[in-house]
Amino acid sequence: MRNIPGAHYAAHKTHYLINFTLAPAAFRPVLKRYIQLLIAQNYSLGECTARLRFVRLFLGFYLQRYPSASGVQQLSRGDVEAYLFSLRTGMDKRSKPNSDFHIWRAVNHLQYFLDYLERTSSAEASLIPVGKLIWPSDVGNAPQYRSSEVKYIPETVLHQLEQHMYKLPAKYLPVAIILRASGWRIGDVLNLRYHTCLEKTSSGWWLCGDVLKTNVFNHKVSISDEIATLIQAQCDLVKGNIPEGSNPAKYLFPSVHKRREGRPLSAKSIQYALNQLASNCEIKNDDGTIFHFKNHAFRHTKAVELINAGMSLLHVQKWLAHLTPEMTLVYAKLFDSTRQKEWEQAFARGALRIDPEGSPKVVSAEQLGNEQEIEWEHIRHDLDAVRLPNGYCFKPKKANGPTQDTPCYTCRHFCTTPDFLSQFEHEERELRELIVLGEKAGSMIWVERNTQKLNRVLPVIQIIRSGNLHHSAGKAMREYTKEERAKRNAH
Repeated sequence: MRNIPGAHYAAHKTHYLINFTLAPAAFRPVLKRYIQLLIAQNYSLGECTARLRFVRLFLGFYLQRYPSASGVQQLSRGDVEAYLFSLRTGMDKRSKPNSDFHIWRAVNHLQYFLDYLERTSSAEASLIPVGKLIWPSDVGNAPQYRSSEVKYIPETVLHQLEQHMYKLPAKYLPVAIILRASGWRIGDVLNLRYHTCLEKTSSGWWLCGDVLKTNVFNHKVSISDEIATLIQAQCDLVKGNIPEGSNPAKYLFPSVHKRREGRPLSAKSIQYALNQLASNCEIKNDDGTIFHFKNHAFRHTKAVELINAGMSLLHVQKWLAHLTPEMTLVYAKLFDSTRQKEWEQAFARGALRIDPEGSPKVVSAEQLGNEQEIEWEHIRHDLDAVRLPNGYCFKPKKANGPTQDTPCYTCRHFCTTPDFLSQFEHEERELRELIVLGEKAGSMIWVERNTQKLNRVLPVIQIIRSGNLHHSAGKAMREYTKEERAKRNAH
């Protein structure tokens, strides 16, 4: 890829080959034409490799059914259904069953390849149109593939790293410091150019560079004077010691190895150096094991730190050059020390509430716990907390029963407040009118059913008219975990 003009290839990576040797020999020419088109359309090395891998997966299955085939002319809907079955029941030579995300990608990449053959009128194309081979229901919507938690570096590990960071090799130390200070991806840090990476304005120093993943050019983040001094020293070092012919792109962190001449340091070498440091200096996780560093964890850590420092999500989004706020919300997590500090500070000065006259009033933690209102910031993470037309459903996510649009008012998971009184009064009037209509029509079943509904509504109305909250499960079930409830009962 690095020898193809205009190819989307990340210079900081060590992998640069697209390997066709594992593909069936009869299909290699058409696969090369397919990948050549993807490269011309600016697909990255990673995407090209993934598409080739999934097409190879299908071809391995297809050739078991048609050993002498050099194209997919014989492909039928039955073959596709058999392939789907093998994906869902087999292991694909993997150590664990295929995930929904893996299956979704396998079917999509097969469809892309078959579409290419059909649209280019290739001799290898199937005789049956692709639309009849792969149905929309085969593909479906992409499953949400995301990590279960943000992979930031714990505070205890950061403290150890800062104590030993000076022991890193000199060529890697400034990279690690910039990763830590900026929160940029490793590729964006290694793509910095010494003639454009620093900018001084009346408001201070700025780190300037391009965000490769989302094509955001000349992105800037504020840096301290100390970080600016370090970067300036690195600029001077490179300009004074690396001939321009060996670094024509003016990388801030050029590689000195002959094999990587003209390119920056590799991302893997920096991660390796960090993990060597962790091993040599025994930088340990909270469970006592040696911590394993990943370059991208510095970005996660910076995002969480910015949020913990009180920066708004909008500003964090701009800092990280995220395209959507949803991407930034992944990092909306508080450190344990931040939560503890805020709790201590809040109750050292007393929790405050604005009374109806507009004056602040101190309230105790005990008073807050006994009051009849929903503390939305403490709603438990394992509850659905679905808004209904006349209240809320706090059904546990593990409960089998679906959230109802018309809730059962005797259900302990149903919750409503005085804010919904008008809706309940409207429902009461409607039920009374239906009862009257039923009596006039002589339909006793009609009258009985609506009377039962009215008898469930009236007790709820009585409670919320008094200004109280109706929720049979109670505040503890709604806002405390099992462990928190046990501690509360113990006190």
